[in-house]
Amino acid sequence: GITGSTRYKWEQENGIFEFDSKPTPKLLSSIANSQWDAMMWGPYFNDRAVYYSCWIDFCLKYNPDMKFYVSAAWPQLYQLERVPTSENELTSDLMVKFGRVESYSGIVNELNAKYDDRVFVMPTCEAMVLCVQYYNEGKLPGIEGIHKTIGKQERSLWRDRLGHLGPGLERLEGYVFYATLYGRNPENIKAEIFAPREFPSRELDQRFREIAWKAVLRNPLSGVTDADQNGIADDRQ
Repeated sequence: GITGSTRYKWEQENGIFEFDSKPTPKLLSSIANSQWDAMMWGPYFNDRAVYYSCWIDFCLKYNPDMKFYVSAAWPQLYQLERVPTSENELTSDLMVKFGRVESYSGIVNELNAKYDDRVFVMPTCEAMVLCVQYYNEGKLPGIEGIHKTIGKQERSLWRDRLGHLGPGLERLEGYVFYATLYGRNPENIKAEIFAPREFPSRELDQRFREIAWKAVLRNPLSGVTDADQNGIADDRQ
């Protein structure tokens, strides 16, 4: 929501606009007094590059080697001219089309031109587009629908009109973050991260790992390539 957006947090921390003379510089104090490797952001409606650059300028003042990551917004119902009456209308091709709209490439490219290519996308959008494709192909065991608002199934990829993800999908999002930040294929994680259970099952969890790595490699703004297909980013060898 807005209270976690880059613009809102900057204004709150600095005590400006609606927070006039009431600064709460918790993040700014931590950044200025600690060693940070990276900062991650979630997107919000009507974001602009300047909302991110104020944070980047401050971070680089104290940690000049930092990198920055923004998760890409996934397709949402508000993008459609009307709300579908059937999930049959939510085709893989449609999601690919709207996924391109929500790529955040414009903001990231603008920032990279200014900050020497140190801003990257965590491609959660590509991952959700792939999830729709996998679901339509019967490859997401335990997932019962695409959008709960339309199909009324609890175990859907999306759970409400605002675009919040359905149950279990936080794992997919986490794997996308892991794959982007560390340049590692989450399919190769040997440790049992989650205890096996009916939902999400181990099989579905493995699908999420597979989708996350595919999504990261497909988006050039993730900064991750794997030419030798060994599951490790080429620049992390």
